[in-house]
Amino acid sequence: MRYARVLFVIVIVVCVLEVIRLWFLAPDQMASHFNAQGNPDNFVPKLIFFTDQLQTVLIVIVSGVVLQILPMLLPTEWINIRNREYWLAPERRQATMERFGAFGAIFFSITLAVVQIGSELAIYASLRQPVAFATQIMIPVIVFFFVLSFILIFWFSRSFRLPS
Repeated sequence: MRYARVLFVIVIVVCVLEVIRLWFLAPDQMASHFNAQGNPDNFVPKLIFFTDQLQTVLIVIVSGVVLQILPMLLPTEWINIRNREYWLAPERRQATMERFGAFGAIFFSITLAVVQIGSELAIYASLRQPVAFATQIMIPVIVFFFVLSFILIFWFSRSFRLPS
């Protein structure tokens, strides 16, 4: 679990450093939304764009932290996993909670990375003339995110089988 939390912190630090770097590159007027073809359909001042990005990042970070901590605080009967009696028995509860924490850290690290990629593509789109979002990059990123999310959720769910 320690590695998963380290990954979570590293992703947060990289995102913060990237936002600072991009602040100085970004134009005063930013495209904040794009249609399916990658053409901008809304523009906002740079401060609004970065404030919205900060709000999104904070929601992802808080959600990730809550998912890592909440299972430790919940009563056993509120945690719905397969073979709950076995995995939440006093002698295994700590290891199970560490598994929850690792899952939350990994899942939200990936989510935060995808949010950052989308923001960076929007900023770089605003730097080009004509302004155009790189949908050819973002669509595979989103597909990869969903496939990886499915694999992580499947792995997490399967990890609560009874040992043979």
